[in-house]
Amino acid sequence: MKSLERGDIIRIKSVKFPDQMHRIWKKSVVLQAENPLILANYDVEVVNADGSEGIFQGLAICIFFQDEWFNTILLYNDQGRLKEYYINIASPYQLDQEHQTLTYIDYDIDFIVTPTLEYVIVDEDEFADHQECFHYPDCIVKKISQAVVGVEERIRTQQDPFHPVFAQYWYQSYQSLKRGDGRM
Repeated sequence: MKSLERGDIIRIKSVKFPDQMHRIWKKSVVLQAENPLILANYDVEVVNADGSEGIFQGLAICIFFQDEWFNTILLYNDQGRLKEYYINIASPYQLDQEHQTLTYIDYDIDFIVTPTLEYVIVDEDEFADHQECFHYPDCIVKKISQAVVGVEERIRTQQDPFHPVFAQYWYQSYQSLKRGDGRM
């Protein structure tokens, strides 16, 4: 089983606790194979839990950490400008290289962050409902609470991926790969 490399294609699978399929993004390209793992997709086919399919339009650059309880999606407009950051409070990812699939557990709470770093936290009610319904273990609830505080701190201090040059750097990296300056 070979290691991931820049230009490899994998799929992203989001599940809900404990292991219920939520959504699959069929094809994403690897921009960076180290930690954090950085993927990109453009007009990607998506399969939802109910079996419906659609296209997630536009460019998304996705940042996944091996040791953090969140992931971040940078969404761009047609001119290559950052529209927003979308942060999922989620488990660290698991990578199944044999099946070329990255999987994480989505724990409902999300941040929507503007390019000026103003943000709202959404779906806290969904988290509360699922916490009660699925009996999230206390250790998981603690990790989720810590992740929310950690994301707020990263935003406040402009740590990656919220540093001003981060979004443009990875947009250019994607464009370079797309042009053929790197594998795609």
